[in-house]
Amino acid sequence: LTVARYYTPTGRGIQKPYNGGDLEAYNLDFINRYNHGEMMNADSIHFPDSLKYATLVNKRTVYGGGGIMPDVFVPIDTTIGTSLHRQMLAKGVINRITIQEVDNNRKQLLGTYPTIETFKNNYTISPAIIQKLKNNAQSEDIEWNEEEFEKSKKLILTQLKALVARDLYDGAAFYRIINDIDDIFSKGLEVISNDKLYYRLIDSGR
Repeated sequence: LTVARYYTPTGRGIQKPYNGGDLEAYNLDFINRYNHGEMMNADSIHFPDSLKYATLVNKRTVYGGGGIMPDVFVPIDTTIGTSLHRQMLAKGVINRITIQEVDNNRKQLLGTYPTIETFKNNYTISPAIIQKLKNNAQSEDIEWNEEEFEKSKKLILTQLKALVARDLYDGAAFYRIINDIDDIFSKGLEVISNDKLYYRLIDSGR
């Protein structure tokens, strides 16, 4: 349990409000925002003027309290999520398969891929692992839908590879893999790698 308040380096409070201890509203906040379209379209997000502040140096308009509005909005990708993927995550199927893979083949895997670099560049999820995934899902009473699997395949295989990397190396290895399909990470990297774009955002309040 924490009672801490969270702020960005510029002083913006990003702790979601509890609204008088309404736990149900707190837990449903993400779902309500999704249903309202806030994850897909920046125009669906509205902040009251009472949360508006100007930064001290550049006088950029920012919002404090109840979350923050990013300088660059990245919509979530709704094209790859499926019921099959969600059920396998919820029942621990994906995580269980990767633990088994590493426990059964750790020495061989580390011999073939001694570093995260060699692993990232060369390791692939084998058809045998995919078959184990299918069998494990069905043993958990999850209906295997081939069309849904193909739709979520890139996401599922990347998560499998990232989890294998985490068990083989460390937590950082997970992100070395998973960030390849993270649109928010990719956009952030693009922005900070482009001086013209980055400083235009920083100076936007002037």
